[in-house]
Amino acid sequence: MKYQEWKNKQNRFIAMTGCNEAVFDKLLPYFAEAHDEYLAKYHLNGRRRSGYRQYVMYKNAPLPCMEERLAFILSYLKLNPLQEQHADLFGIEQNQCYEFVHGFRVILDKALSSADCMPAQTYKDLQIRLLDFFKDEKILLHDGTER
Repeated sequence: MKYQEWKNKQNRFIAMTGCNEAVFDKLLPYFAEAHDEYLAKYHLNGRRRSGYRQYVMYKNAPLPCMEERLAFILSYLKLNPLQEQHADLFGIEQNQCYEFVHGFRVILDKALSSADCMPAQTYKDLQIRLLDFFKDEKILLHDGTER
């Protein structure tokens, strides 16, 4: 399990997921809630289930715990590898990787929305967020580089 390997080395954890363990741990409950809610209604490939069912994580699942699933999608988005390469990193097949990437991306977006951490998608969206942010006279320190 890659999550357990990365967890023991903080620099590696940040390099592979793009966040430190504290941020990861704060995001995890939102991801778990969105994961279970989504998979109760939909298959991982996005097809609607015929009925509602409570999601159960099997012990022999390719990514057997919520931490591993969150680490999987965060590392995929951070590193932008080929799916074959990412599948090899997590010990799964490329077709499983494809399904996990597309399913977990939807789940991560829902989790980030629930945690009120979803990045602005448009300029207008950014303006609204910044106006809301500065209502309380907060200071924004931005460090960015133009490309």
